[in-house]
Amino acid sequence: MPTEPRLILILGDQLSHTYVAETLVAVPGADVVLMVESADFVKRQPYHAKKIVLLWSAMRHFAAELRGLGYAVEYVRQEENRRFKDAVVDTAAAHGAKTVAFVRPRERATRRGLHKFLSEAGLAIAEHPDPFWYTAPESFATWLAGRKSPKMEDYYRDVRKRNGILMVGNLPAGGEWNHDKQNRKPFPKKHAPIPPFRAEPDEITQEIIEVVRGLHLSFGLYGAVNGFASPVSRADAEAALTFFVLYCLRDFGAYEDAMTTRDDFGFHSLLSIALNLSLLSPRECIDAAVAAYERGDVPINSVEGFVRQIIGWREFMYHMAESFPGDYQTTNTLNHTRPLPAFYWTGDTKMRCLRHVTRRVLENGYSHHIERLMVLGNFALLYGANPHELNKWFWSLYLDAYEWVVTPNVVGMSQFADGGWVATKPYVSSGAYIDRMSDYCGDCVYNPKEATGDTACPFTTLYWSFLIEHESDPLSQRMTQNLFGLRGKTDEERAAITARKAVLLTMIDDL
Repeated sequence: MPTEPRLILILGDQLSHTYVAETLVAVPGADVVLMVESADFVKRQPYHAKKIVLLWSAMRHFAAELRGLGYAVEYVRQEENRRFKDAVVDTAAAHGAKTVAFVRPRERATRRGLHKFLSEAGLAIAEHPDPFWYTAPESFATWLAGRKSPKMEDYYRDVRKRNGILMVGNLPAGGEWNHDKQNRKPFPKKHAPIPPFRAEPDEITQEIIEVVRGLHLSFGLYGAVNGFASPVSRADAEAALTFFVLYCLRDFGAYEDAMTTRDDFGFHSLLSIALNLSLLSPRECIDAAVAAYERGDVPINSVEGFVRQIIGWREFMYHMAESFPGDYQTTNTLNHTRPLPAFYWTGDTKMRCLRHVTRRVLENGYSHHIERLMVLGNFALLYGANPHELNKWFWSLYLDAYEWVVTPNVVGMSQFADGGWVATKPYVSSGAYIDRMSDYCGDCVYNPKEATGDTACPFTTLYWSFLIEHESDPLSQRMTQNLFGLRGKTDEERAAITARKAVLLTMIDDL
């Protein structure tokens, strides 16, 4: 007797053949694969135009690959204007499928919504574990159990030990677990940018670009589609990984925190764009970097810094968010409620660092991690912006941002709105840090060394004001080193800083 067909549901960030062939064991000619370009997704909030091009082009490329392998694929295009749940239920009925099989969605809201409407429709649910992670959620739960203060550094070392990553016996390769001290160089004055990897748009991508151009005004999209060249297929992603290892990884470590007006990407890989669509796996990225080190092609500080970003900033953050006892969609420990300044959406500000970074994001849908944390996030935290408005901004504009990856990093790590669940301290600094790590401050109208007066750097004013405000509350225990510098401020200096902050708050959109 023929096997009853299953509906194999593939979400937009699950574009891996491993999911279809191995995890879900889809049967060509029997099971039906469904992919949906959800109009609901685009209407949810205003996204970067390049992000919509990326997502839909990658999905269409993946669907074409599956058809080429003999799978029956039902693909719902956005112009059909069908609700996601209607597309799933109707397609199951059309093919006589009583079971919907899928890999566990990474977003809680998607999981809840999917289970709810499938149950209401009377469809059997076959949810499979996500093989995407380097360490499975169950493994992380075992590590987390009983720990009062789980720290990323401890988890990172544990994963390296258990998996033999950059290890020589029981010791870390290079003699140290953490090479951050070697990875804090600003770019030299004669820094020559390396043109980033480009996946030139093919016919499928060109078609999507024209579709998104037509949707730009009606959906209120940000940015432009011009210059789109992100990986949209497995082959593109593999080529991007090879490019990074060959041309960028060697210098990545030393300059991973550096910022400049002269280079949008530095030596950063941009692989998060492909990783977060599952076009690459964390394991193969780590393996490629480690292999380059073992061949003697790249220094230990570069490969260690790259591995740390994947195991730490990516995997640890996700698993911690999944384990968070509260609700990341509402948590706001510091009670910050000010509206996000308009210049985040326009790039119109006299603050040179924020002007360059926000315009870079509006142009490329990307900036690297230090610009995200210590420019964009730092200012929002010091200013007291609503962390969920900032989260929405990141989610809307970054090509690699999805709720499951951006929320713990923005709400938790950047804005400390989870009370320190993922971060040991608030990541705040004055303009001095930005001046040290970039060339942004040289021609800026504001002086990073000044906290008061008309030319005082807003970062510096707000930094000292933040410390003054939290000097005597429980948060001070996490900022001992920062507060050491505050002790040298006189009462008059403190009063002047507080007064200058009050002025800044009245002119935030004119800074």
